[in-house]
Amino acid sequence: MAGIQQVDSQTLRDTGVAFINSAGGVEEIIGAVTASIGALIWTGGIAEQFNADFSEQYKPMLEQLKIDMEATSKALDDKAAEYDLVFHGAV
Repeated sequence: MAGIQQVDSQTLRDTGVAFINSAGGVEEIIGAVTASIGALIWTGGIAEQFNADFSEQYKPMLEQLKIDMEATSKALDDKAAEYDLVFHGAV
């Protein structure tokens, strides 16, 4: 039989920190790939296709991932504050 598991506010905060740190890693990836593309002297159809794919598809997806990770971090922190208020009477 499955039991009920609870999470404490510190675990929520720690998980939120992991999400925000990972969002920073996504930002670094975006910057590194963008800088690499800008520094390359690469021409032709394959180069044009890669640049288009990155600019139009992959970069926006990575940017959205970063936004979602930041939002998840905030939601976890907010939930931790709510738990503290409900269970401990303080934020």
